[in-house]
Amino acid sequence: MRFKARLNSDSGSAIVEFVVLAIPLFIPVFIYLSHFASVSVNQEIARSMAREVLRVYVISEGDSAARELSGKTTQLLARQWQLTESEMASLQTQMECTHFPCLSANGRIKLTISFTDEQTGRVVSASAQEHLSPWLS
Repeated sequence: MRFKARLNSDSGSAIVEFVVLAIPLFIPVFIYLSHFASVSVNQEIARSMAREVLRVYVISEGDSAARELSGKTTQLLARQWQLTESEMASLQTQMECTHFPCLSANGRIKLTISFTDEQTGRVVSASAQEHLSPWLS
């Protein structure tokens, strides 16, 4: 009799309903948050990398040395910040200068770094910009 009474009782049914109905609804939310976290981390990496590479470029002695050092810095930072092999392979940089050579007085240099996020397939891009001193010699 005691067993039969328990079967007819509604005790614990809310937990079962929650497990059956609510948990499957949370799965897409967790997937979305996972992708969002990956893209957010890579977006911050791209921003930081653009700033650091441009700083290396600006403090270099000349344009040829600046290109060489900034290329090495890009690869070093990509490894240090643990980009995957496919992300490193898709890594691209684009430099825009208002004067030629780029390291000229009163010039502006803009560096854009982009790569494809391995987990989501989304292109992550960030830019940094520096204004050079008018008294640069």
